[in-house]
Amino acid sequence: MPSHLAQEWAAAWPLPAVAIALLVVLSFLRPAVEPAERGRVKAGIFFAGAYLVMVLGFALLRRPLPAPAQHDWLRVAAILLLCFAVVIASSLLLFDVVLKRREMPRILRDLVQGIAYFITAAFVLTRSGLDVTRVFTASVLTTAVLGLALQDTLGNVMAGLALQLERDFEVGDWINVGDRQNPIVGRVREVRWRATTIITKNGDLMLIPNSAITRAMITNFSRPTSAHRQWVNLRVHFRHPPARVREVVVEAVRGLSFVRAEPAPDCLLWEFREDASTYACRYWIDDTQRDDTFDSDVRSAIWYALHRAGMEIPFPSRNINVTEMNEDRVQRKRDEEYSRRVDALSRVDVFRALDAEKIDRLSRRLRHVVFGPGEVILRQGDPGDSLYLVRGGQVAVQIGVLGAFKEIATLGEGQFFGEMSLMTGESRTATVVAKADVECYVVDKEAFQEIVQEKPELAGTISDILSRRQVDLGVKRSLTPVPSAAQTHQLRSKIAAFFGIGGNKARG
Repeated sequence: MPSHLAQEWAAAWPLPAVAIALLVVLSFLRPAVEPAERGRVKAGIFFAGAYLVMVLGFALLRRPLPAPAQHDWLRVAAILLLCFAVVIASSLLLFDVVLKRREMPRILRDLVQGIAYFITAAFVLTRSGLDVTRVFTASVLTTAVLGLALQDTLGNVMAGLALQLERDFEVGDWINVGDRQNPIVGRVREVRWRATTIITKNGDLMLIPNSAITRAMITNFSRPTSAHRQWVNLRVHFRHPPARVREVVVEAVRGLSFVRAEPAPDCLLWEFREDASTYACRYWIDDTQRDDTFDSDVRSAIWYALHRAGMEIPFPSRNINVTEMNEDRVQRKRDEEYSRRVDALSRVDVFRALDAEKIDRLSRRLRHVVFGPGEVILRQGDPGDSLYLVRGGQVAVQIGVLGAFKEIATLGEGQFFGEMSLMTGESRTATVVAKADVECYVVDKEAFQEIVQEKPELAGTISDILSRRQVDLGVKRSLTPVPSAAQTHQLRSKIAAFFGIGGNKARG
């Protein structure tokens, strides 16, 4: 027995040593490769192990070594198994070690490995004295029969090869396969021989036959760049001028963080319907996976902006309002709103100098506006001539220093901001952002000017109050406060000039 094994080992040398080395290499490669490729490792170990088992079997059976002019086809089969193990190990080393950082398509990997199998088999059989061309000729008829039987499968295989050669999309690209009625949107995971796999937005794995992809209309959202334009349609009442509607919508969308600055968003008057004008808001994003979430945020921002601008999103004309609006109900709602406005004005120190009649007049001139979470109500440096009273919700007051914003205060119901712009027309000194849904009353210059002109001495009282507030704000900013007397005189002059009242009357 040992002598026969030694004879077999010596006759096949160095192939048994190569088989043992392959077993060691493949064992070390198994934990290093991707889980999907471990089947190849098992196949390589099986082929190399099968070769060693066959060599051992030849020795146990005392199978005689072939003469020089003879061929032992069992030994040829064993050599083929060993050569296939070499091909598998070389493929794993090339694609999973050397080219690991480059994501190679699976179909290309299979193609290279298949060609290597064919060349290896042809070489071994030719060295064994077999006429390979005769075998090929004899298999033509069989190949034709199999081709007819498997034409759908072969069509998918050829389509997969075409997709790899043309490279219209790659692994990781977001694509839409289909039409507008039946879209299939997802990220390409892998291009296989028979099918292409994609991960949909819902996280599902979908397999699409390659032949179906080559016949379908494909939209690649990742090419030539990741920028993609979204459309959001909206309806606004006819009575609102189109130019103003487009301005309000674009301004609302432009401030959202996920909307690209270039290309800039726009708004088109799309069509006239029976009960409203239809507009199309178009904006650009980079993350196609979250387009549904972005559309929702854009619609919310547009709703808040239209509500603040007093623009109506109409109900369909067939809807009927069945709420009973009698005189008592209407009057009760008006009284409740009037009380809230008077209460809000009475909390502002700059308005406490007004008597009841002027408070009443001013309350009737207030505008009610609504802001959504994260919306910028005032922006530092922008012009302004209005004051905001917080009716509900909370806002954050931020100051920009060297390009960075620092939050210095949070204001809630009953508090106010923007008084310097109302009284002096100065640019906004801070940025104010809504922390949640916020309702505000707005006091503008036109509403307050009549009152100041009727009672010019209010300018002096208001300047004293504003001076103290400016000193407090300077402390919060860690700046040196301006002396109160100098600031009071300066503010009195600004208020008088802004509201067009004489300096002597203002000092009154």
